[in-house]
Amino acid sequence: MQNIQEYVPRPVVDALIPTIFHEPWWLDIVTGGDYSAVEISDNGKVVGRLYYFLHNRGGLKYSIMPPMTHFLGPTVIDDGGHSSTRFLRRAHITRELIQLLPPASIYQYKCHRDITDAIAFQQEKFDTAVQFTYEIHPADEDALWKNMRSEKRKKIRSAQKELTVSDIHDPIEFWRFYDGNLQQKGIKNRCEQNMCYRMIEGCLSRNRGRIYSALDKNNNIVAAIFCVWDEISSFYFMSSRVLGKHQGAISLLAWEAMKDAAQRGLIFDFDGLHNSQAVLFFTEFGGVISPRFIVTRQTFLGHVALTIKNMNRENRYFY
Repeated sequence: MQNIQEYVPRPVVDALIPTIFHEPWWLDIVTGGDYSAVEISDNGKVVGRLYYFLHNRGGLKYSIMPPMTHFLGPTVIDDGGHSSTRFLRRAHITRELIQLLPPASIYQYKCHRDITDAIAFQQEKFDTAVQFTYEIHPADEDALWKNMRSEKRKKIRSAQKELTVSDIHDPIEFWRFYDGNLQQKGIKNRCEQNMCYRMIEGCLSRNRGRIYSALDKNNNIVAAIFCVWDEISSFYFMSSRVLGKHQGAISLLAWEAMKDAAQRGLIFDFDGLHNSQAVLFFTEFGGVISPRFIVTRQTFLGHVALTIKNMNRENRYFY
């Protein structure tokens, strides 16, 4: 039995594309192709890259995370060597990348899991914060099941008696289900329909995503989740449940997604602990807390604009 805590991720195929969110096809979809990058080269080889997304609103230039893109940040090729040498090299390349960014009132990144410190950003006058995520490292099914809290296992067993797990293959069908549930709850859908459809279709066609649905005895969809993955992690990306339907439906689907991730040798990333509801829901699955750094550099006007944007942001979980 594999020890969940001792799992070491497999090497990334391309260190400059450490997550699905760094892949050009993803960025093309979520930005409409409107993005740029600064790069550092060594002997003709790119060794560092940092994407940015410069926009202008009311004379305010800013670059923040694109829609539906949960992690980004700088990517640096690690040539090995002593740990201190590798740290200094990564920090040096990261600072060079930051210095190449064009002027703007706001730069903000939510960094991917390979960014284990934010020192280089701090040296370049960025403020840093930490947002925690919850990870389930791959193990055999018995170990994953036993590692969950008993309350979560009861919910899943109850859902298994009443619901059947199936796939949704049509992005439009998932969109209609997701959007309809939001409307029923009186919540504004902040996902742009065409972008969301293209993103889901792009993942499904590349075998980089799966839509899990829970059907009742009449074959009606009562809940659905959408997960995407790369070479290291599978991300719990979107979820939706019909108001008043089985409260264990989402847990059942997350359990299926966890098992799929483990079979692929991937970490299952619940992608953020944003509030007390998320903390309770995720931690019952039995995993590990992992930090993600958020780095922000802003002028006074940029700070005001970003504060207003964050105040208006809706919770995207448990819809």
